[in-house]
Amino acid sequence: MGKCKNHPQVETAYYCAKQQHYLCGECLECSDPDLYCKYRPSCVIHFLEKEKKLEEKEQFQ
Repeated sequence: MGKCKNHPQVETAYYCAKQQHYLCGECLECSDPDLYCKYRPSCVIHFLEKEKKLEEKEQFQ
């Protein structure tokens, strides 16, 4: 657990290994989605963001 990069008062378990910082649920977004990331296959942030985009896409169909 660590403190969110944008909200230092919030403790979170979401850790970006590429950028080496924590993000809370409100801030979950990949900082550089177009750049190669060797951590992506095991990145919770990437998968949650991808899931969120799929849900938004389904709402508009």
